Amino acid sequence: MTVRSAVTKVVVIGGGISGLASAYFLSGKMDPSSVTVVESSDHFGGTILDTKFGTRRVETGPDSFITRNPSALELVSDLNLSDHLISPATSTAYIYSRSKLHPIPAGTVFGAPSNFKKFFGNSLVSKAGQMRAALEPLMSHAKIEGDATVGSFSVKRWGREVTDNLIDPLVGGIHAGTVYQLSLAECAPQYLKAARVSRSVSEGLKSQMANYTPSGQPAFYSLEGGLSELVDALLDVLRNRGVVLAGNTKSTEILSVAGGYKIITQDGALDADGVICATPSYITASLLRPVSAKAAQLLETIDYASPIMTLLAYQDDAFRTPPSGSGVLIPRTNRTLSTAITFASNKWPNWKKEGETILRVSAGRFGDTRAWDFNDDALVANLETEMAAILGTRTGSLRSEVFRWRKRIPQFKPFHGQLIQRIRDNVPSSVELAGAPFIGVGIPACISSGSLAADRLIKNFSSPR
Repeated sequence: MTVRSAVTKVVVIGGGISGLASAYFLSGKMDPSSVTVVESSDHFGGTILDTKFGTRRVETGPDSFITRNPSALELVSDLNLSDHLISPATSTAYIYSRSKLHPIPAGTVFGAPSNFKKFFGNSLVSKAGQMRAALEPLMSHAKIEGDATVGSFSVKRWGREVTDNLIDPLVGGIHAGTVYQLSLAECAPQYLKAARVSRSVSEGLKSQMANYTPSGQPAFYSLEGGLSELVDALLDVLRNRGVVLAGNTKSTEILSVAGGYKIITQDGALDADGVICATPSYITASLLRPVSAKAAQLLETIDYASPIMTLLAYQDDAFRTPPSGSGVLIPRTNRTLSTAITFASNKWPNWKKEGETILRVSAGRFGDTRAWDFNDDALVANLETEMAAILGTRTGSLRSEVFRWRKRIPQFKPFHGQLIQRIRDNVPSSVELAGAPFIGVGIPACISSGSLAADRLIKNFSSPR
């Protein structure tokens, strides 16, 4: 029996943040020149993308990362970017309901009521809905068997009105889905943890809040140069280390051969001892089918939402009342195309141009693809009509730009964790999976997935064989 101390060659398929993180952590533990990142487009970074919108560069994908998971902050520090960190100038947000903007109620944690003294009297939830939610501390201990949807759990604990108008736009909005289909264990583990430590979930959430973020640290960060600064710094490090970055190179399948794998690309075949697939699960399914038909079949069962991000610039005086705060969440009960509005130039003052207000308007949820039925001009016209109703704009936008993200946000349905374990059980040990479907959405989660995939691959090749 011999011990193989290092991987000879690794190919990372996918140049989004998960793939770049995988390559970063791999190249720190093995010969960097033996690591190749293959990306089908000419853009590395995946949904981390900005555009010149007027005279400012504006994010078209995520505009920040959460600090509760420290992975992104740690990577920022490793890349010597900590002094570039910026936090939102405002965190006040609203929910649009019954044709009005309502402040997100005080006394809530992850959308759920936790401090009823603060929660009572809010304008979003009716008095009857508030009284129904206040029954939660009197209920018996939540019985949790297996997995459930966030919606079924929250309706039982706090009622349908709180679920539809508060929890769904917050928790469901993160995943561009609906809490009535999303896994409680995967998408609201805070509720699950609270239910396990306290008879009252509200009380359990309240006790969690003290340790939710480190004292004095913002909940979200970005970088002065935008999140693309993180991608650019990663690419610089990888190039300097000698990692091979192959853009505009589409991979089509992974073949098992004696001693390893061949990754078939449009430009030929790449030999590898190990592979990390950091692509959306439906692409990973196609790649893996020759080596594991069962894993491919399971991967294809993961659904995705296809959000659309539209940038709208308005003259400041187009609004009856200037927008305040960071933005608006829009419950699906409104039946609008728009699902959320970020007051981008309020949230990030460095995006502000004198006399103008920039909005980032999200449209489309899982199960609601109406926005995709419109071409860009028609979509903008419809969204401008909605902005007039929601924000009181009196004119059309000065300029607009539409970005369509087809099949970008995975949907974590009940028992998603078990599904991922079954997929891993059917994938060869020298093939690892990274990305949002396997650990969770958001930049820190994707960075964590890259780190874990690299560690598992190195460990596998360093173990007795």
